[in-house]
Amino acid sequence: MESNSGEDVNSALDLDKKYGCLFFCCEPYISAHVLTNPMSTNSKLFSMLALLNAYVPNSYLIMEECRGILGPPDPIYGGPPFEVRMQPFSKLIRVSGSKVRLIHSEIARKSVELLAELGIPRSSLALNCVFLLCGEEVQPHTVQFVKDLLTKREMGPKGKEKFSLLIKDIVEQEKFIKALMVLIKASNKFQDKHIFPQTVARLYNIGGCRPNFKKAEKWAKEAIKRAQNNSYAADTLGQVYKNHLLRGVKGSSEVNKMAVKALEAFKDVEMKAEKELHPEWSEYDGCANYSVSFNNRGHFGFIEVAKIVSEKHKHDNPFEDTLKLEVEDKFEFFEWYLSYSQPDRITVEPDFFWKDVASCYQQYTAEVAADSTSFPALLDCLNHGLFVSKEKRAFKSEVTEKTRQQLEQIRDELKTAYEEAADDVKVAERYILSNIILSNKEPHSPQHALVRQLQEILQRLLPNGANSKGPEFYLLVLLLFWPEEQLQKGQENNDDERLQEPDTDKAQSEDQTIEEADVKENNTGEEPDQPLPGLEYELDMEEYVTLMQKAYDKVYDNYLRGRYLLPLFFLGKDSGLSRWIHRSRLDAAVENRVETELANKPRDTNRNKMKRKKINDMWDSGEVWQLPQIQEMLQPIQMETMQQSGGDEKMFLSVGGKIIRKYQCQVHHVHESGTLSPKRFYLGFNIRGPVIFKVEDYSEKHDCKGTNQQQNTA
Repeated sequence: MESNSGEDVNSALDLDKKYGCLFFCCEPYISAHVLTNPMSTNSKLFSMLALLNAYVPNSYLIMEECRGILGPPDPIYGGPPFEVRMQPFSKLIRVSGSKVRLIHSEIARKSVELLAELGIPRSSLALNCVFLLCGEEVQPHTVQFVKDLLTKREMGPKGKEKFSLLIKDIVEQEKFIKALMVLIKASNKFQDKHIFPQTVARLYNIGGCRPNFKKAEKWAKEAIKRAQNNSYAADTLGQVYKNHLLRGVKGSSEVNKMAVKALEAFKDVEMKAEKELHPEWSEYDGCANYSVSFNNRGHFGFIEVAKIVSEKHKHDNPFEDTLKLEVEDKFEFFEWYLSYSQPDRITVEPDFFWKDVASCYQQYTAEVAADSTSFPALLDCLNHGLFVSKEKRAFKSEVTEKTRQQLEQIRDELKTAYEEAADDVKVAERYILSNIILSNKEPHSPQHALVRQLQEILQRLLPNGANSKGPEFYLLVLLLFWPEEQLQKGQENNDDERLQEPDTDKAQSEDQTIEEADVKENNTGEEPDQPLPGLEYELDMEEYVTLMQKAYDKVYDNYLRGRYLLPLFFLGKDSGLSRWIHRSRLDAAVENRVETELANKPRDTNRNKMKRKKINDMWDSGEVWQLPQIQEMLQPIQMETMQQSGGDEKMFLSVGGKIIRKYQCQVHHVHESGTLSPKRFYLGFNIRGPVIFKVEDYSEKHDCKGTNQQQNTA
């Protein structure tokens, strides 16, 4: 029976118990038949179905394939029916249309274990799948199932597993040589597929007690030969050289030679990854290699090799000057890559990932990654003290949240840098962002005078090469010029007093920044009612949303495709700079709730794992949108429904009374568990542009559980 995503835990346990009992009843008959007729065609067919269904979810064989294995006489020529020929296995087999599979994955798992006990190991079953199922007229889906059986690596707690679950089980329960034999046979059988020699190379490299680097290199080169433009095939050779450098060479001369090989291999990976396209472009370029996501292994592999070389040479690294600039480039890449995105909604890179990048950067530059003031680093600096942040995961207690004093110092240094190079767009961007970041340290401080100054900077830079600006520039334009009338339809703002600037001298002295103090000296402390002469503060938001998305497509789309773009800011209920809520403030509220729930739990080694799971579950289920702290921070917004041709309705963002039509905003559909609250819309921004978070009554759509966090276009 196929699993149902709507089954609860108790139902799943009941099913396992039910099928366990059924297997227990059939086991004596199966054992007797297999022991008596181990080479019978129905034993072979059943064993292959069991192996596939145990290791490849939703796999099946079509009836035509099954009859081909069983051989004559076919029922069409008067032979017995399929169910009769499959005795004593029939009760465990399900036929649905033309598809044949076992009735449950638990049955398949127990069957594979029983067959192993009866002297038919997994390696023998795997070879049968390679040769008996994959003949001259093999079905494409069958080849894919066999490929997944031997090579598909599932995600584990520390990232992707090293090998498929079947290969792992063969290594552990049989012998390394048995797993190697299966993969080599498959590689020889499927000579057009690079994944098999690639997996053989990985097995030689890291799968045994002792790596065999020479044979690993040979098979890695075979994989490249079969797929010359594939960056993932090329990466395997780099991994072989890297592991050889780490574990197999001694002496400076050998280290240097292997380092050169490894660095060149990862540069090749990087070059090939740059040329790979998203599959959606396949109709335009039939010769390119395609990948749903950008392969970052060339960049990261280079960092790992540079780090290993530095550690092996310690105080006398001959590569230090040669690699410094490239290490800096790779560090900058991962700064924005990890600040702007992650693999999916709740999955992050392994904890060691950023640690290796930051450590290598410090070894070659003597600079601490946490002290960086680049644009992505500033965006990320408020996350430093959070459990979910890459810094905290990488360096545990070594990295703490930046203080207000530290943020003020950064802001002042960037202000000085801007005043010395007022035409430098990148410097201006960092200075403006530092003020927005600082405002999140002192919320409820509108800072309207400062907003005017920052708007003036952007207004002056707008005409200079508008189409050459990066998405960061347009992010700032949208944040600073976004109209403040964003109330949800039918909702009145009852917080007028809080949205106004403080009236008392004490409040003014506490909230004002250095910039505002300067303005007070020159402007008697009052904000002008009208924009400064020569400045136009009402910009067309649709135009700048379009420009930002085009800039993203030009700069980042190739690298961030297939990844979840992290929301950077949310629209809040305050005004001025304080209305933009940094993502860290939502994460902090979630973390506080989880800490409260775990307060009475024992502090064992699994506490962090449990904490991370609870945080992920809150985001995945939409529970975060119910937290009073988050509802208090965020401002619901108005969306407009418009009738499209064909009768369909689509949602568009309304900004300052105008609808953004040309480029529809990204929409996240999220659900909360309550049944009484109405639909709400929250506005966020990622590095591509506006993102609408549509919070719906969970009871309206029971079929959207879990998967509703993926990004899509409204």
